[in-house]
Amino acid sequence: MKNLVTKALVLLPLILSYGQAQADPVTIDQILETTQSWNGASLPGFASGKTAFRVLKFKIVPGAKTPIHMHPMNGAGYVISGELTMYSTDDSHGSFADEKHVKKVTLIAGNAWTETVNTWHYGENNGKKDVEFVLVFAGENGTPPTLSLGTFVK
Repeated sequence: MKNLVTKALVLLPLILSYGQAQADPVTIDQILETTQSWNGASLPGFASGKTAFRVLKFKIVPGAKTPIHMHPMNGAGYVISGELTMYSTDDSHGSFADEKHVKKVTLIAGNAWTETVNTWHYGENNGKKDVEFVLVFAGENGTPPTLSLGTFVK
C-alpha cells in the first residue's frame, strides 16, 4: 500500500500538469473583419506593385483634435484605452460646415474599425483621459498613409 501511495504522489503532479498543458498556450480573437470603412464606404482593392504595412500607435490628450486628413490606403484601428470620436465629410474640399454631409462614430477601448479611404475626416478626444489606439495601414509601397489639409476644425 505504501508503494501505491508513493507512486500516486509521484504521478499526481504529472497528471495535474498534463491537464494544464492541454490548455491552449496561444489564443487568437478576431477583432475585425470587414469590407467597409467605419462610415460605410466600400474599401478599395490594392493596386499592382509592392505592398507595404505600417503600424502606428497614437495618443490624443483630452480635448485635442487631429488635423483634417485622409488616407489613400487601407487601414484598420483598435482602441487600447479612452474614447475616440471621428467625423467624416463627403465634401470634396474637406468642409465640415454642413452637418448633412458629416458622419460621426465614437469608439471606446476594445473597439476596432476600418479607416475611411480618400475621405476627409478627423478625430478628437471628447473623453476625460488620454485615448490610445493603434492603426495598421496596408497599401502600395511608397504611398504615404495620411494626407493632411493641415487645418483643424474649431
